[in-house]
Amino acid sequence: MLLAPLLLAVLLPACGGDGDSFVVEAAPRATAATHAPRPLLAADGSVLSAEPQAVPVDRAARTRRQHYASEAQALALENTLRGDVVQVLVGCCGAEAADMAVLTAYGVQAAMNLPDSAPFFVRGSDQRLAASVADRLAEAGMPRVFLVTR
Repeated sequence: MLLAPLLLAVLLPACGGDGDSFVVEAAPRATAATHAPRPLLAADGSVLSAEPQAVPVDRAARTRRQHYASEAQALALENTLRGDVVQVLVGCCGAEAADMAVLTAYGVQAAMNLPDSAPFFVRGSDQRLAASVADRLAEAGMPRVFLVTR
């Protein structure tokens, strides 16, 4: 135990350090300036409008209800609800992948015993396909379906 500080004291000056220049700074603290993600839901549970940065540039990748979330927003809501959300991953490629994602979403919802009002977070490498899945879930009566865009 005593050997490590002694070696450090001997080796630092030998490397050109003066022994006092070796200072470890603490990581910066998170402050109010570190922005917390904007909430997705209002206090009454209604869906808030999306942040402009979350809206897909590709108009064909937009959903009918215009419900979008960033990764940070999705994670924040999932943490708030203690995991009572449905994560939907749309695989590749085409109608079969969309069908599989929708059916899997229903299965996860049933397995977790979640109501239709539970948030659904839809992700996929093909944003157009993911948007179509989000639209299908919304049309099926799920009011809180979000396309996760970034």
